[in-house]
Amino acid sequence: MRRAATSMIEGDGLLRRLRGDGAPRPVVDPGLAGGLRDWLEDGLVEAVGGLPGDSETVRVNKESLSQVLLCEAHLVARRGAPRVMTVELARGSLVDALFRQWVTTGAVEDPWNDALEALAVEGDRDGVGSFVTGLPPTRRHQMMAEVAEHAAEIVARWPVLSPAWLPRTQERLEVPLCGGRVVLAGVVDLVLGRPAQDRASVCLVELKSGTRRVEHRGDLHFYALLEALRSGAPPFRIATYYSATGELDAEPVEEEMLVRTLARVLDGALRLCRLAAGAEPERTPNPLCAWCAGLRECVPGQRRAGTDVPRPVDSLAELHPETA
Repeated sequence: MRRAATSMIEGDGLLRRLRGDGAPRPVVDPGLAGGLRDWLEDGLVEAVGGLPGDSETVRVNKESLSQVLLCEAHLVARRGAPRVMTVELARGSLVDALFRQWVTTGAVEDPWNDALEALAVEGDRDGVGSFVTGLPPTRRHQMMAEVAEHAAEIVARWPVLSPAWLPRTQERLEVPLCGGRVVLAGVVDLVLGRPAQDRASVCLVELKSGTRRVEHRGDLHFYALLEALRSGAPPFRIATYYSATGELDAEPVEEEMLVRTLARVLDGALRLCRLAAGAEPERTPNPLCAWCAGLRECVPGQRRAGTDVPRPVDSLAELHPETA
């Protein structure tokens, strides 16, 4: 499998990378998407049959997938805990809003106010506006400077995209399986191109304001599988853009990768179905045990963390800045 390339680029170079550096677009296998869907549904049919008739739809997204594969008990504890906003999450939401504004309008005048106004128009469900307003003045001014730096990187490196590329931001991907009892779902920061029946022509792009993590590649692979199942044709290219450094981590989409991703998604979906059916969650000690909301009731996690007192959620940035 060809390795992904990462570099700091701008303007035409960035567009060439997203186009695949002139490489020919792969021919779409007309039976691939159907085969992948059949594989998933065949693998899920027994687990879905064990769900209570009145159970809610089992939704599989990148967060639930990563968490259930890491530790089922961690997923269950996190679902029952209130969502805690952190500086890193707030900054990410603000930078995401500016990226959407730049892609759709080609203008960013006042990064801080533009981002807050954009979130307010969208409903600001996570309460980013009130969170940043409540920060100490020194930390708020520091965040304002950070957001401005990310905005400058985006403006400097991303050209205004031609309408011919059909750029769509916050594109929702949803794939119902087994009569809708299981739904694979995701939201992609930027989608370029239109699905084609003969040659793959879609590029998926995720924006990250934090540091690079190996998990980001898995998230994109999940989105590539969703696009293949949704449209019948896989994307030809996927990429993560890091607004702090200007790096673009891009790779082609190949059948081997889709098959590996499907196996991962099926494993996670089976676990989620088992939990939805009322099974006791398995406990798997891991590096996040120290921050788990269920640590007080988890002996294996306490052994892994060396304590029975969870660390504050906002200190999770020490390990994974975008995971809190």
